[in-house]
Amino acid sequence: MVSRGVRSAHWVYSLVFVYSLVFSLIFSLVLSIVICAPSFAQATRPMTLEDCIALALRNGPTARAASLTFAESEWGYRSYNASLRPILSLGGNLPGVERSIGEVTRDDGTVAYVEQNRTSSSFDLSLDQAIPQTGATLSLGSSLTRTDEFGDVDRTLWQSTPLSIQLSQPLFRFNSQGWDRKVEPKRYDLARRSYLWDLEGVAVQVTDLFFRFYVADLELQNAETNAAVNDSIYQLSLGRFEIGNIAENDLLQSELALINSQTELANLRIDYERSLRNLKLELGLAYDDRIEILPPLDPEPISIAPERAVRLARENRPDFLSMELSDLQAEESLARARSTDRLSADLSASYGLNQSSDTFDEVYDHLLDQQRFNVGFRVPLLGWGRNRAAIEGATAALNRTRLENDRKRRELDQDVHFEATQFALLARQIESAAKADTVASRRFEVARNRYLIGKIGITELFDAQQQKDSARTRYIDTLRRYWVAYHRLRQLTLYDIAADRPLEDPMRRD
Repeated sequence: MVSRGVRSAHWVYSLVFVYSLVFSLIFSLVLSIVICAPSFAQATRPMTLEDCIALALRNGPTARAASLTFAESEWGYRSYNASLRPILSLGGNLPGVERSIGEVTRDDGTVAYVEQNRTSSSFDLSLDQAIPQTGATLSLGSSLTRTDEFGDVDRTLWQSTPLSIQLSQPLFRFNSQGWDRKVEPKRYDLARRSYLWDLEGVAVQVTDLFFRFYVADLELQNAETNAAVNDSIYQLSLGRFEIGNIAENDLLQSELALINSQTELANLRIDYERSLRNLKLELGLAYDDRIEILPPLDPEPISIAPERAVRLARENRPDFLSMELSDLQAEESLARARSTDRLSADLSASYGLNQSSDTFDEVYDHLLDQQRFNVGFRVPLLGWGRNRAAIEGATAALNRTRLENDRKRRELDQDVHFEATQFALLARQIESAAKADTVASRRFEVARNRYLIGKIGITELFDAQQQKDSARTRYIDTLRRYWVAYHRLRQLTLYDIAADRPLEDPMRRD
């Protein structure tokens, strides 16, 4: 009986052990799946500054809006170019019925009113070409008309114009086509430069958001480290205070530092989340997309003389072309006003061949020529000073536009010169800021070790910690201002400073 009971107990223990082992394996498997599920669901995307800029230009809302705006201007310019080419059109009237009582003059000179029933149809083919240099319009045409009359006598009448040439030429008048020929290419070039300007503005914005998030990430990591260090220091200070090695003031100072570091940590977590979402918004990413910012490397030495930057800005910046366009439009307004105060005329001339016949077979035989020449004119005699006032107003507007644009050009030159000078200064400051960051970090490590062995006081330790944090913030901020200034200078000049070539649309595929 004893051996049987021992065997039964052994069997129960073995069964419990097996069940426990199986349960542990299942629990471990479920726990590992739950913990690793986020990593399987979505991988973290490591991104450099260049990756962020490229993604924003490809997928960001600001860059997409700029692309659509430029596409609208591009199609408008294509429409204008198409209007300069010959326009071929086909027109006509389908057979229509006319039934009326009309006046007919007989051979003896008397007038009679008779009922008229007829149908008519026509077709014409025309080729029109505008001549912007002179404002003229040249037209080539061909037409065919058929008229069927019903009544006492049924008959069919054909009329053909195989060829007609017509020229309409305004004389001494405002040539809007000629001015459009000057304005439209500049307007399209302005749209293209403004598009590149907007893309570089995206690069500036992304660079600023990138470094703000990077700073927020570093500050959060630093705050977590500081909170952990301050907690250790407080525990150490508490132990030293209990044995009487430090005064209560040092204990309270370490406790206050711990509380402040914990409060700062909570605030920096909010700043971290806000900067992350702002960056994702500009990149066109969803809120649940996971990204990891890779630390930016120290930049390669890039330099540009302020005088060259000013010259490149004058050549490429859209603001200068916009001012040039406004000057041209003001000159156009003055030319339009002057055209209303002088002689104007319209010349119209045409030449063609035509024929009429009762049968279609003969409507193109023995063609007769036709010519037409006409000149109409207009001379303003009395306008009570209206035309003169319009001219003086347009002249004043032109002078004001030129004066304002000259001032704007000088201001823009100063801005570009200042940006180039500041960029060169920031390039020199990066090396010193990086060295200060290294020295401050090393000094804090030494100070913490010396405090742990009781060689320095709590005040010196916290002073070294504060200087470490300030040096790191200044270094990252210097990097941020350098890269922002770099892309800002690219935007101001529309010139790739590193590659030494004008900027091109990075998203266009020819």
